[in-house]
Amino acid sequence: MKKFIIMSALGLATVAGLSSCSDFLDTDNKSTVTPGSQFSDISGWNQQLNNAYYALRDVYSDPKVFCQGTDLYTVGQNASAPVLQSYQYSSDNEDVTNLYKNTYAAINYANCVLKYCKDDKLNDQARFVRDYCYYILTQQFGAVPYITDYIESASTNYPRTDLATVYANVIADLKEIIANGNLESVSSEKDARGRASVIGAKALLAKVYLAAGWDLQTTVNDAKNGTYTVNSTEYFAEAAKYASEVADAVPLTQSFDKKWDFDNNEKGTNAETLFSIQYDRATSSDKVTGGHDQQHNFALYMGSNTLGVKGVKSDLCPTERVYYAFDKGDDRFEGTFMTTVYGYDGNESNWSKQGYWAFYNANDDEKAKLSIAFKYFPWYTEDSEIEAYCTAHASQFVTTGMKSTTKVFKVAENSTCKAYAANGSYDAKNSATYTQPFSSAIQKIGCLPPVRKFDDKNTTSDCKQSGGDYRDVVVLNASEIYLVAAEAYLMMGDDANSLKYLNAVRTRSHASYLGSFSDYKRYDWGYNDAGGYVSFGQTDSYGLTINKLDVILDERMRETLGEYYRWMDLRRTHQLVRYNTTYCGLSVANMTGNDGQIKWLRPIPENEIQINSGITAADQNPGFRTYSTAEESDAE
Repeated sequence: MKKFIIMSALGLATVAGLSSCSDFLDTDNKSTVTPGSQFSDISGWNQQLNNAYYALRDVYSDPKVFCQGTDLYTVGQNASAPVLQSYQYSSDNEDVTNLYKNTYAAINYANCVLKYCKDDKLNDQARFVRDYCYYILTQQFGAVPYITDYIESASTNYPRTDLATVYANVIADLKEIIANGNLESVSSEKDARGRASVIGAKALLAKVYLAAGWDLQTTVNDAKNGTYTVNSTEYFAEAAKYASEVADAVPLTQSFDKKWDFDNNEKGTNAETLFSIQYDRATSSDKVTGGHDQQHNFALYMGSNTLGVKGVKSDLCPTERVYYAFDKGDDRFEGTFMTTVYGYDGNESNWSKQGYWAFYNANDDEKAKLSIAFKYFPWYTEDSEIEAYCTAHASQFVTTGMKSTTKVFKVAENSTCKAYAANGSYDAKNSATYTQPFSSAIQKIGCLPPVRKFDDKNTTSDCKQSGGDYRDVVVLNASEIYLVAAEAYLMMGDDANSLKYLNAVRTRSHASYLGSFSDYKRYDWGYNDAGGYVSFGQTDSYGLTINKLDVILDERMRETLGEYYRWMDLRRTHQLVRYNTTYCGLSVANMTGNDGQIKWLRPIPENEIQINSGITAADQNPGFRTYSTAEESDAE
């Protein structure tokens, strides 16, 4: 099956510069061809629509702005200073600025389609791309300029549109797209679900309604404690309606591991993928770094890729909270993390069937004969089980002629790293007991298993720590929408339906069934009662008392780790301050700007304020203003 290939932009419609909303308006016209003639037929319209889809790659080019500053990720060895994690960044932050400008670039491509295209089916797809971009912008920046015109001139006057209006416009647009009947019910197999569909539009609409419900129909009472008042359930009811329609249409019949299986996703046959951003190694002009970085994140550095391991950056390592989140029997630990890394002899002809990638490319008989470099066991594994494994696999601990000797880890506090010499004998000198591995071993090579959900099994030996992943990036998937339904029903006060969709996600992965929210419990290594399990309504060892919303956020942690959701999840649900002060060692003061306001949103980029005459310093988001609340009152 040939995947739908996205073409690169021509000069006529290339968005240039992009240091702000205003200079994204400048076009780089490198020919005498006019837009009207270039986009006058189906070929030109399709090309520009492809450009709009292609531009979403840049929106997701850096996960830090989606993930840092939350409870799920920390930094490891040699990682860059985590300014987003500490909230000590300003309105000229490069990551934030790039997200803003890249999202508006995609919007402008979509608007170009809508200006020139005379095909309703293509136009509705362009509208979907634009709506998706405005969803991302509202979740990161709040109120933003809502632009529906294709910008061909150097206009610089684009004021922010109030948030309620942006939401209303996106909601109306998505509902009309769904009603028009121009989209396929499900994106077809041939394009690997990389185009808009009715089911994808409903999924996005459910997420927009959920976000609008929180932003427009709730009020924060206490940021540190994450308390709020629900003023209306109107939008939550709509979110529940559309999320339920998606869930009812896409049952979770495959295993969690199968959901993320490389071949299942590349063939476009995964029913749970509702919309993805496409990549194709075969057609890329740069087969080494022309992909994306998703597989290179969410892991602790494992060593040079000359050792046969996956290149990772170590700036988004899962935290101890993540590794303890999975109970025995929950398939998602094995489905999320790479728990066995095989040895590599350094011969590049053996690259794909040795080392890290042997997990995907070697058959069972071949893997049984390979040496083992790293073996990881979850926290709940009994020591006797580890000893039995080591005995049964003793022959694979002989690593003579290989690049790495064997290390066996239990991913838990107060655990032992069992090291073995090249001849397979136990190496007491290099074995160690980590009293606090999650705080001390985070700086050591290979102590924690990497996230494998996004691995491209065809990664080549010259792919380093970026750009080596060519599998499609899934941005809308069914199980996440089940959790949207669970959250929306919870906000309506409908526990029964909330649990219905929550349990559908849990039982698919063989996690325990919850008859009520009070049945919920999770392991907390520092909690001394009930064998280390902290239950609903109790306060964990960090100081957080578990409520119903926490149960859903915990489930999102297990189900969507690494999927670029967490910062937006915590911001949306008003838990951003509560979770950071509880789990990340931050104070409210750390998350408060010089203006005395909490940094609930990302700042409008400084260049945008300077160049866009429709936005002034007074329009900057709270927490990033250059004046205090008192000074603002005086000015008024």
